[in-house]
Amino acid sequence: MDELDVKLLRSLILERAVSPSNPSVILSLRAIAGRLGADDMTVRYRYKRLLESGCMPRWSLLVNPAFFGYRVADLMVDVQSESGKPDTIRKLKLVHEITGLVNFYGKAIRLFVIYNGEESRARTIELISRIANAERITLSRTPMPQCLTKNLTSTDVAIIRSLSNDARKPSVLVAKELGLAPKTVRKRVERLRKNNTVLPLPVLNIASIAGIIPIYLSYVYSNGEVKTFVDREIISHFDAGYIMGSFADPENGNVVIGAPTMAEVPKVLEWANSQQGIASARVDIATETFMFPEKLIEMLDLKQGNPLLRNQASRNLYSSALIELHRSSESTGRLQHPQGIKSNHLVWTASAPVYYVTRRQILISFLDREPIISFRFPKAIFCSF
Repeated sequence: MDELDVKLLRSLILERAVSPSNPSVILSLRAIAGRLGADDMTVRYRYKRLLESGCMPRWSLLVNPAFFGYRVADLMVDVQSESGKPDTIRKLKLVHEITGLVNFYGKAIRLFVIYNGEESRARTIELISRIANAERITLSRTPMPQCLTKNLTSTDVAIIRSLSNDARKPSVLVAKELGLAPKTVRKRVERLRKNNTVLPLPVLNIASIAGIIPIYLSYVYSNGEVKTFVDREIISHFDAGYIMGSFADPENGNVVIGAPTMAEVPKVLEWANSQQGIASARVDIATETFMFPEKLIEMLDLKQGNPLLRNQASRNLYSSALIELHRSSESTGRLQHPQGIKSNHLVWTASAPVYYVTRRQILISFLDREPIISFRFPKAIFCSF
C-alpha cells in the first residue's frame, strides 16, 4: 500500500458520498482523482483493489443517533486482564449502547457508545467498567451531524433495514425485496442521506491490507489553546500515512496512521511525545473492528411503535443477554433455566423467589453474582418469546 492508496482510502472515509450505494460513484472517484493529482483510471483501479483487499469488507447504513436524540462517546478502555479479553469483548457486545468496537493488541479496546444524557452516559460507562474490570477509561466526544428528519414512514424504515448491513446493495434488489420501484428507493435513500438521517460508513479492517500496520495514535492536549496547532501538526507530519482522525473533543485527539513497518510504531509515539502542546500520547495496533447497526435498527423499530416490530426488536435485544445469564447460572448454580414469560415480566426462577429483570440488570447481576429482585421491563419494550 503506497501513499496514493492511503490518500484514496482517507478520501473514501471522509467523503461518504463515495459509498457504493451512491449511484454517482464514478463521478465521485473522478473528483477525488482530480484533487489527488492522479488520472481517473488509476484511482478506479486502486479503489477496486482496496475493496478486494478486504479492508472495507462491507458498508453499513447507520441510523444517525441524533434522530433519537442521542449523542456518541468514544471510549478507550484498558482491561485489567489481557488473557480474559476475548470473554470481555463477548460481554461488551451485549450492551445495547455499544454500537462499535475496535480491538487492539494488548489490553486496549475502543468503544463507540450512544447515550441520551449525562446520567445515561455515566450508567453505561459504569457498566462497561465493571464488565471490563477496567484499569483506565478515556472519554472523547464524537459529534454527529444534525438530523433534519422528524418522522419516518414505514417505507423509509423498510429501506433502511434492507441496507443496514450492506449499503452496497443495488436499488434494484432493494426494490425487488420490498415491492417498490427502483426510482422510489433511490429517491428515498438520497433524501435520507441529505437530511443526515442515515450515515453510510465502511466497516474498516485495515489490518488486512498487506504492507501496512494500523496504528491508533491517541493524545491529550496540554491545554485548550494549543488544540488547533497540535491537530494541524499531526495531520501535516503524517500526511503520507494519515487515514482518518477525530478532532472534535477539546481535551483529546486521535488519528489512524498506516505505518509501513513495525519499526515505525515506536517512532510515531516518540515524535508525538516530543511535540509542544501534547501532554501525553499512546499508540495501539488494531486487530479487528465490529459495527452493530442492527442495534440502531432495533431502536428505530421501537420508535415507530409497530407492536410486531417492537416484539421482534425486544426479542433480538434480550436474547443474547438471556443466553449469557444462562451460561453464568450453569457455573454459579444461582439461577435455573428460564421458566417462561408472565405478563410484562421476564421470569427466572431460583430455589425461592421469582426474579423480574432487564437486560442491564442481567449483566450487572452476572458480574456481581448477586440476586436480582423485582425489576420491571420499561413499558416501551414489553416482549413475549
